[in-house]
Amino acid sequence: MHSQFTDRRKHALDTAAVIARTTIASHADQVDKDAVFPEASISALTQTGLFKAALPEHLGGLGLDTPAMAEIGRTLGRACGSTAMIWAMHQVQVACVARHLGPEGGSAAKLLASIVGGGGLVASVTTELGVGGNLRESRASCVVRGDRVRLTKDAPTVSYALMADAFLITARRNPGAAPGDQVLVLATKDQTELQNVGEWNVMGMRGTRSPGCRIVVDVAADQVITTPFAEVAARTMVPLSHILWSSVWIGIAEEAADRAIRRLRHTRRNGKQDAGADARLAFIGERLDALDGLLRLVMHNYETEAGQPTTDLSIQVNNLKLAASTETVKIAETALEICGMPGYQEHSESSVARMLRDLYSARLMISNSRLLETNSTAMLMRRYG
Repeated sequence: MHSQFTDRRKHALDTAAVIARTTIASHADQVDKDAVFPEASISALTQTGLFKAALPEHLGGLGLDTPAMAEIGRTLGRACGSTAMIWAMHQVQVACVARHLGPEGGSAAKLLASIVGGGGLVASVTTELGVGGNLRESRASCVVRGDRVRLTKDAPTVSYALMADAFLITARRNPGAAPGDQVLVLATKDQTELQNVGEWNVMGMRGTRSPGCRIVVDVAADQVITTPFAEVAARTMVPLSHILWSSVWIGIAEEAADRAIRRLRHTRRNGKQDAGADARLAFIGERLDALDGLLRLVMHNYETEAGQPTTDLSIQVNNLKLAASTETVKIAETALEICGMPGYQEHSESSVARMLRDLYSARLMISNSRLLETNSTAMLMRRYG
């Protein structure tokens, strides 16, 4: 069994590297320029089964572990930030459903397997107007009508909204529930109506196509994941999101670093010297090594403690997101300084413009200020509570 997993893992990583090199990278600039969904890249990932990475084997997926998924996210990030982020967000939604179905989740499990097994894309609908960006509160609620559940939610962003085949939506358990008494609802595209879809004309991650909209769903009652969302968020959604997002951002920064290295080698072959380039390149190397070490530490602890995440692990996971979302920007900025004007131009081989713009989105995905507040509270409770 271990040998089969190792072979499956290696095949997935090798496949991701080939697709990133032969397909995804070649479409990245056009996806960014036109702010279009990366259809060719997503299609290639779907056809090779990589969109089933987080789906357990017994549901027809690859059942990859967290480090393997992180490595794939990192590889894809080097080729195209938008494609990599779509892949990563999809994996998180799949994992949230698959890991928290509970013993009564038979029909939901079959639905998830059918969606993902058929190449479907699962989108996240966790943001909501009126809650101040708080993931753990909802205004929208589930309304039960016989064996059906209806839900209406106003979301400022919906991941790849118009291209999704299913949606995983947070809401209050019922109209009388407290804002923090939340559940997840899995809805297919044909059970969903998107209204007042907004524009998506943003600085970076342009290919993710995640506008705001009102989402109205009408689903069977057994499509509500009865495990409290607070538990799903603590055990799966938040830690896995931060790990996979950080992996994508590190991959983007590694591509910027590689372009800086190639540019520096080119200029030195032509007899030009930059007195500050060595220090800048050393800074990039040190920052990438530090992020790599932190990522590996957090993944190890997460894999060890995933069943019962501790306060220390929660702080570590948040610190990973905080570090990756800020340090990768510094890496790309330093790469720009090494590359000079060729790095500033959009279509130069040395351009890091797309990488830098994509990385600026990182601090907004679950805002860093909220994570700092969360960590501060956790540290006070842990040490002085």
